[in-house]
Amino acid sequence: MAKLFSLKLNNKDIIYDDKVKKTYGGQGVVRLHDRFLGQRAYVVFPMQREDSEDGVIVTVDEILNRGIRPNNDHTSKILLGKEYVGRRCLLVLQEA
Repeated sequence: MAKLFSLKLNNKDIIYDDKVKKTYGGQGVVRLHDRFLGQRAYVVFPMQREDSEDGVIVTVDEILNRGIRPNNDHTSKILLGKEYVGRRCLLVLQEA
């Protein structure tokens, strides 16, 4: 049996808290503001989530480390596989 672990994340460190969107090609994508372009982020997929007054406590299902790429003039994106489409995720910058 796999061991589960939990993370406590501060609200100010979370840059995205929503579901993974689907591109026209069927792949998963998270779109962000362009100020994060060129940075790396942890993509956290929670199994359980508990909100507190200063943050979020999540039991982690999976964590990915992804680079933030250009999307168009005013946004950037993180590309994910099609198996992640529709899953809720939290994004935290690797180095804040």
